[in-house]
Amino acid sequence: MSQLQINHTILEQRFPHVATKIKGISDNELSTSLFNESFERDTAWLNAVEGAIGNGKIIFVYGFERGLSIADLLELYPNHWLFVYEPDEQLFRKAVTEYDLSLLLGHPNLYWLSVGESQLNMMFHMLSSYMMEDLGFIALRKYLSDDMSKLREVKGQFQEYRHSFLVDKHTENRFREEWTRNYLYHLSDVLYSPSIERLFYAFEGSTVVVVSSGPSLQDDIEWLKKLRPHVLIISAGSSIQALIKHGIQPHLAVIMDGHPVNKKIFASSVAREQPLLFTSSSYYEISDQNCAGKVHSIMKSDAVSQYFFGLSKEELFISPTETVAGTAIQVAACLGAKRIILAGQDLSFPDNKFYADGIEHFAAETTDKIVHEAPKKVLNVKGTYNTIDESFSLMKDGLENLITALPRIEFVNSTRNGAVIEGAPYEPMEEIYKWLASESVDPNAIADLINKKKIAADMNKVLDVRDKLIATVEDLSNVRSEITAIHKLMKKIREFSRTKPAKAQSMVESIEQMWGSIANREWFSPIFESIIPIQIARFDQVLPVIVTEHQLTRKSDLIYEHLGNLLQDITAQIPILEEMLLESIQRVDRKSNSDALT
Repeated sequence: MSQLQINHTILEQRFPHVATKIKGISDNELSTSLFNESFERDTAWLNAVEGAIGNGKIIFVYGFERGLSIADLLELYPNHWLFVYEPDEQLFRKAVTEYDLSLLLGHPNLYWLSVGESQLNMMFHMLSSYMMEDLGFIALRKYLSDDMSKLREVKGQFQEYRHSFLVDKHTENRFREEWTRNYLYHLSDVLYSPSIERLFYAFEGSTVVVVSSGPSLQDDIEWLKKLRPHVLIISAGSSIQALIKHGIQPHLAVIMDGHPVNKKIFASSVAREQPLLFTSSSYYEISDQNCAGKVHSIMKSDAVSQYFFGLSKEELFISPTETVAGTAIQVAACLGAKRIILAGQDLSFPDNKFYADGIEHFAAETTDKIVHEAPKKVLNVKGTYNTIDESFSLMKDGLENLITALPRIEFVNSTRNGAVIEGAPYEPMEEIYKWLASESVDPNAIADLINKKKIAADMNKVLDVRDKLIATVEDLSNVRSEITAIHKLMKKIREFSRTKPAKAQSMVESIEQMWGSIANREWFSPIFESIIPIQIARFDQVLPVIVTEHQLTRKSDLIYEHLGNLLQDITAQIPILEEMLLESIQRVDRKSNSDALT
């Protein structure tokens, strides 16, 4: 067996993403660059590294080379986890081709490995999941001498990623129960409606107006009426209220928000009769009540639906954004838009107004308070300034990042009193109308397409999802019993660690095995990271400390405190999840029976 085959076997077991990556590199593509790493221990570099390790248990190492310095770090820091990133894919392929690295690649404290720029965000995600406050950030000598500017850039990218990661976790925690319920209750509708991916490029070359509910929308309502025969109009979230009030029916309504306030937004029967794109996170009753054709989108962030449908993120088009307008823009991109016009996208409070007229789902005193407490100013399209709060600031950044990520689409901002949006130059609606007056769009274009794409449900898929739901709800009962068994062992673990260490060590091993049996269930992470994201994240962050702790009394205390708390949180959620899963099964059955009758 060759060195490459030996190493590849270990990589497939521990880091399959890396195994797949290097499999695609042929021998004649290997980097001609030489390894800089000496076979002698680099004592000067290791001494310098010591000051950068910090108090945390996580070390991020930039570079792998032949693995010699990684082996030294694993030997010198046995109580740390190493997360290693090698940017040069060919250099890594050369290393695993020429050297037997199986012991190093199999070392339990080499916790994560990413290779190549495409796997950098994967590395950032793992680091963000497991690190607490401190992170040792070090680089091999090769990269210290060659790529200091790149190292600073990567460190900055990680800090930005971690900030977004923490914001996302707190957002998930805030809406955890609503989102989990929506994911599960939408499974039945997803089975019986086409996905946005099935409509890919159905309107290639079209112009789409994405309508938001900012106060500037009022100034352009009449122009939108004139534009409707010439463009596709997509309403984002609450803007459908203003459109319907003024007699404009969007070609498609997009809903992403999971809050019951959407019942007010879609209170009008006319609103419920518009073609609807619902994301799996959206409030489930709106999809239930929709009287027209509907299309769904399972979000890349929705691990629950991905599990039940056996999907990967790579098969899905739409990513979560800070605003439903971002979802609508991605829908337009998926449909093949060459140009996207943003209307009512103020992203600020022009003239101290929050919403356009006709948007009535929030009480005026609530919106007035937000407007008057807005702490910052932002440049508007007229060259003056609007007030803006942190929420709108994040939305603006998110939209601008999305525009940057879609370079083939022309973006135009028609919001005549709104904030300047980078990448979307301002043009007044009357000028836009002149461009588009010669174009024509069928008034029921998207509704007709949805009806055309609607086919009979795949009953094998229906049964598969139903079986998974039943198996999960039944297994929750098993988990409850297994947690009870762990709690029994935990009652004595701290006392025995001080009086009967051999007994305590055996109990620690049993608890770790029993917890592993729970956490390694295929459905566990998708569901519990959805419904208790902060609690899972906190435990993941302390896990390196527990695993690398060798003092038995300290290890026992950590297990008792942190795993004990997490098990209590899991136990508290089991009845809620059982109720949701049973309702989801009933919804699938009702939909199946209804479909059979028709």
